[in-house]
Amino acid sequence: MTSPQIDNITKDELYVSVGSDQLYVKRYRHQNAQEAILMIHGSVESGRIFYSNSDKGIAPYLAQKGFDVFVADFRGRGKSTPPVSSKSKNRQIDAIEEEIPALLNRIKQEYDAKVNIHIVAHSWGGVWMLAHLARHPELTIKSMVYLAVKRSISIKSFKKFFEVDLVWKWISGLITNIVGYFPAKEMKIGDENESKGVYQDCKSWVYSLDKWVDPTDGFDYLKAFEKRSDLPPTLYLTGKKEYYLGHQQDVKRLMKEVNNTKDQFIYLSKDNGYALDYNHINICTAKEAIEDHFPIINLWLKQQKLAQ
Repeated sequence: MTSPQIDNITKDELYVSVGSDQLYVKRYRHQNAQEAILMIHGSVESGRIFYSNSDKGIAPYLAQKGFDVFVADFRGRGKSTPPVSSKSKNRQIDAIEEEIPALLNRIKQEYDAKVNIHIVAHSWGGVWMLAHLARHPELTIKSMVYLAVKRSISIKSFKKFFEVDLVWKWISGLITNIVGYFPAKEMKIGDENESKGVYQDCKSWVYSLDKWVDPTDGFDYLKAFEKRSDLPPTLYLTGKKEYYLGHQQDVKRLMKEVNNTKDQFIYLSKDNGYALDYNHINICTAKEAIEDHFPIINLWLKQQKLAQ
């Protein structure tokens, strides 16, 4: 479905088939776009983290700067069908090896010629994308931007103990085993529910500080990254009010695991001249971001676009 063009931007709604499931994709396309961006959301959320009902947010912002932006809802999230339930059998490996490639292929189908694709990911979405890259050295991605992305949590605090160790790990684990899926919406600790398999796989990685092994097939991601020198340049950003979900300590730990010399890190705080001490959500949604770090992201993508 296509809506009228606004300020040189056309908005579309697409569906991408993955087996019997349908992944919803919101598309913001500049009329002169020659390069594409795939936006990947994180855990217990949907692509709505990147845009609002009034078309605010980083997705429409980057479209206005000249990109063709595709914002996905992964299996069972947002407008994707069917919704998560006790019947959902998908695991992280399905997002990594089925959903991400299906979305990338759908973008490529929009262009007769080869198109440069960039990635913008929030939180756990960046972990899935890195996992896909580790498995597919043949894949070419022009550049990536990671907003509050960490793989494991090493930070220690009472807030982390209560909200992660107690609520997310133990209480949510018990409820998930009872109802057959992770009811994050009903528990009011997330915008979207997750399948039992995705929740359990995510939990295993978060608590594995020194190993990064796939629970499905034993693939060793750290060993894979040791052999890579061709990963796309990635800009990592996180905020001062990231108390555990994207604390700078754990973002930098992930950067060390990937060990890409072309990566850069930005810490968003008032002390560093930004309007806010950003947290896990408003790093994507705050109106101040339009003047703060969205222009930095746009500049980064444009610089990689020009780089050969």
